[in-house]
This record gives sequence, structure tokens and C-alpha cells, in this order.
Amino acid sequence: MAKKNQKDESKLNYAAEVRALRERGPERLYFLWGPEDYLREQYLLTLKKLCLPEGEDSFSFHRLNGPELDPLALREAIDAVPFLTERSFVELRDVDLNRVQEPEKILDLLSDVPDSCTVAFVQNARFEPDGRIKLVKGVRAAGRDLKFTQASQGQLIDWIVRRFGALGKGVELEAIQRLIFISGDLMSRLIPEIEKVAAYAKGEKVTAADVEAVANHIPEAVIFDMTDFIAQKKNNAAVSVLAELLSDKNNEPIPILAMLGAQMRRLYAARLAAEKGLGTKFVVDSCGLKYDFLATKLLQSARGFSLPQLRRAIELCAEADYKMKSSSLDDRELLTETVLRIAAGEGHA
Repeated sequence: MAKKNQKDESKLNYAAEVRALRERGPERLYFLWGPEDYLREQYLLTLKKLCLPEGEDSFSFHRLNGPELDPLALREAIDAVPFLTERSFVELRDVDLNRVQEPEKILDLLSDVPDSCTVAFVQNARFEPDGRIKLVKGVRAAGRDLKFTQASQGQLIDWIVRRFGALGKGVELEAIQRLIFISGDLMSRLIPEIEKVAAYAKGEKVTAADVEAVANHIPEAVIFDMTDFIAQKKNNAAVSVLAELLSDKNNEPIPILAMLGAQMRRLYAARLAAEKGLGTKFVVDSCGLKYDFLATKLLQSARGFSLPQLRRAIELCAEADYKMKSSSLDDRELLTETVLRIAAGEGHA
């Protein structure tokens, strides 16, 4: 499940940024980064089209791939004269700004980009700039710094409706919420899932059952479903979910345990909110959730546990984590034992 930033104002208004780009035209320097790689690439495509209306060519378009950045190669790219177009475009892909050698030379070059050239640093979704680094500070100060964050709830729902519509399908709100819940909220990850679900759905409108049948489940969603089964006292179903999770060799016990511990802490916060009458806003803020419907789902699940039971579950996860990292015991057995002890209701008053 997706988490939100600490403050809503840190979220990017993508539509406003694209509109401003088209109205004002390209600037000389851009820093494009953040987890939402689909929006980043769409923005980059728009920027390129404005700079190179006739398309990429060897005279006006230059791409340098990271993680290193050669100052000489950068200078040659910036100084190259555009041919049959007003601007040139330099794409610096996956340059590790946190570790670039000779940052002073790079900053000198970036401070002297001609008006007829646009330089864009394009980072992958995993890159996190270190704001203390001189080069990072310099790039941000000299150019347009755009962090591509996940879309807001309304924007994402509208986008999903349009994607299904383009495939000739309507979609129920419950199906959209289930898709976001089980497959995440990154657009690049959702696109193949939407195509899969649309091809599978037999009716004119996609239902939650259609989504459940074919959409890929991210591990965080599987963990949520597992704890939800425990809350409903469906322990056999919970154990089956865990077995299926562990059958995938890409899922290691330690990260799964970390997700389980985080989920139990969220459930504890939600249960506390329910007892104090604090409501969904408290759950959204305290649990780092992005969407209201996820907070509602969490609150529903939390009511299946008592506070002492959830406190003990958190302790059990911490104990298992210590054993996994400090003993020769089998990690999978430790994880399974932890889930079974949570399901047994240890700590329940």
C-alpha cells in the first residue's frame, strides 16, 4: 500500500506543471526525479517535443548515461549547435548526483547553458537526492526541480477510469479501490494490470471480482489480507496466504516480517483510533496512508483485534526479527511460528 508524503503541499501538481511548460516554453535546466516514473516519462516526452518538434537527431539531441558524468562529454553536448531546430536537448539519464566526481566543473558548465539548449537530469524511481551535496543543491538552485509523486486519490481514480474507457470498459469504484489496494498506486505498474483486467472482464463494467481474479498482488497487500483473515478468525486462510507468499522465491522472510510488523503497528494505531473515536483522518495521518478508503479498511480490520493482542503481535514480530538476525534458526519457520502465535491470539485480554 502506498504511503503519502509528510505534507500534502510536497505533492506535484502534474497537470499544472505541464500547462506551465507549454505556456512558458522550455527552461535551460531540469531535475526530474521521484517514484512516479510514468508521469516523469510523460513530462519528459512533452519537454522533448517542445525542444525538438521534428524529433530526435544526432545534431540536436544528446544523451549521456550515468552513473558517472564526464565534464568534457557534457561540455561537448551543451556546446553542440542545433540543426534545423531552435533548441538542442541534452538528456542526462541516471547520473548519480550524490557521487559525481568533479562537481565544481559540472556546476560551472550548468551555470553557462545557452538559451538555445535544455539540459535534463532524469533519475530512476529509486533515486533519492542528498540535499546536503553541493552538486544537488546547485542543480536544484539553477534549474526546475520536479519530484514526480503518486497522484492524489481523485486524480488516480479519474486516470484509471480513462484507461479502462480507452479499452472499451466501464469500471466500478469498488474495483478501482481494490486494484489500487492490491497492485499499488504507481501508474507504470497499474497500466499492465488494467490491460489484463480489461481483457479478462466479460461484462461492460469491470468489477472487484474481475480485479481479484487476475491483477497482480503486491506483498504489502497480501500481508494486509493475511492479517485481515486473522482478524476475522479465518486462521486457515491466513496460513494458506502465508504459504503462497513464501512459495515465491522472490519473497524473503525478513522483508515479509518487516511488512508484517509494520502492518501490526498500523492496526494498533487504527484500533486505538477506534476506541478513542478519532476517525479516519487520524488513521491516515498516523499510519502514513494516502487514501481514505485504505484507512476505512484498516479500521474495519483492527476491530477484530484487542489492543493487548496487537501489542503482543508487535512484540512477537520484534522478537522474530532479532532471532532471524542473530541465530541460525530457519527464517521461514520463525516467520510461520510468528504468524501462528498472532493468529492464536497471544496477549488477548
